[in-house]
Amino acid sequence: MMNEKIYKYGPEYFEFSALEDEEIPNSVPDEVIQPVGEVSPERKREILESLRVVPYLGSKLLEGAWRLVELSRNYEGRFREGMDITVSCRAISSGAITLACAAFEAYLNEEIYNASSWANELGFTGKSRLLDLSTKLSPRDRLDALAATYDFPIDWGTEPYQSLDLVFSIRKHLLHHEIQLYPAIEGHWPAKKLTDIKKRINSPYSDDLILDWHKHILTPAGAEWVVTVICDVLARIETLWMERRDSVENHDLTSKSAIGQDENKNDV
Repeated sequence: MMNEKIYKYGPEYFEFSALEDEEIPNSVPDEVIQPVGEVSPERKREILESLRVVPYLGSKLLEGAWRLVELSRNYEGRFREGMDITVSCRAISSGAITLACAAFEAYLNEEIYNASSWANELGFTGKSRLLDLSTKLSPRDRLDALAATYDFPIDWGTEPYQSLDLVFSIRKHLLHHEIQLYPAIEGHWPAKKLTDIKKRINSPYSDDLILDWHKHILTPAGAEWVVTVICDVLARIETLWMERRDSVENHDLTSKSAIGQDENKNDV
């Protein structure tokens, strides 16, 4: 399985123990904040521009997805012995997959924002414009735009991007279920590219079971595979960002050094 590798955003990356000590606040603010006088439109604009902060939600969502993966194992029941998987396990696994996909989009949007700001600062207005426009596109196209900014086009036929493409399909069929008639002996596979899911998730469930796609995916094994794929891609995105940033900064330093040497020659 893919989770044999160590991923930066794997479950060990988060401190779940810290969540156990959280207390739900039950107090109400003593005072209600009141606006002080009228604020001019110009001042409002200045305030808003000074408060441009990216809400880094991706990490929290991914942390929640890993938590649900762990929880789903507790409700698996006797599915591996041929019994039907419990409703609770399917529900929790569905939540893990949905939350992981939301985490991916949050991370992706955060990275696009950072890359756009970085490109704009360096005068790469074309790349900055491309990234700004990409926010209206699908997650796959957004990732392509981000990779293009780093001059690293994605080959969707290689891993982990091939698996990520399958994750997008799973999310689509999970959240936008399409009713289709199908022979009972064939099972319900809404997209042909999902038919190798059993092999991809290294399914621990018996081949004797008549399993539809959702009975493979909405399990602890399926949910863990989805979250692991997303973690792998996120780690690669961050690596690309760091390598691209260092490359440009080192190039700038080399250029400045060359300019300084030329100036010294002219002084002599």
